[in-house]
Amino acid sequence: MKAMAILFSLYALALLGGAEEAPTLTVVGEGMALVPADVVYVSISFTAEDENVTEASLKSAEAMNRTIEALIDAGVDEGAFQGGRGRSVSTIRTASRVCNNSTCVIVAEEGVTLVKEEVTIRFDASDEALINRSFEVAGEEGADAYISGYALVERGAAATEAREKAVQDAKEDAEALATAAGLKLGERLEIFERSSPSVREFRSFRDPLGIGMMDLFDLFWDESYAPRETAVSAEPGMMEVRSRVLVTYEVTP
Repeated sequence: MKAMAILFSLYALALLGGAEEAPTLTVVGEGMALVPADVVYVSISFTAEDENVTEASLKSAEAMNRTIEALIDAGVDEGAFQGGRGRSVSTIRTASRVCNNSTCVIVAEEGVTLVKEEVTIRFDASDEALINRSFEVAGEEGADAYISGYALVERGAAATEAREKAVQDAKEDAEALATAAGLKLGERLEIFERSSPSVREFRSFRDPLGIGMMDLFDLFWDESYAPRETAVSAEPGMMEVRSRVLVTYEVTP
């Protein structure tokens, strides 16, 4: 998409180069900042099984209550637990085929119901000791724990960095376009940023089919139609802050 915009800008410059009015050049700039997440989400789950769904539900609820109490005793703030619990129910039934000399019958056996309860806790990413302790406590109570997500709340500095890189990227493209058209890049007239920089968990490769609904109405600004690879490697928990700007310059013969 950006390559098409550059080709269009180059064609427009060729047409404007002979006009009486001083031509302008508008280019798209992209910039990215890679920063550590400052929030970590940990999910704690417990699965109970029983032939009776009510009994399985009671077991899972009691076990989760004990686990939550143990986590609070270990230092987790009650307010860190995100609202509500996740709950899922599944049933496993088995059957066997019994045959004699003349016939075969299917014999159904008793089914087992699995009830899973889950809660999510929000941690400050810098509190590694409490996060690690929470994993230990969950294991001691027979529950499972895993990191379910990351977030970036304090994004001001990263957004500024991404925006500055986007403006610099636009300048480099504008200089190349002006030179290709036999013109000189002049004064910067305007910087337009359509929306605040986007924030998402870093991925070294973007799925081209991972298109959000808003992207379908925003073809010009969307970057997800072409797979994007990057040479940057990062540990889990890194957040990608991206900025896109439109920068307009004067160009002179």
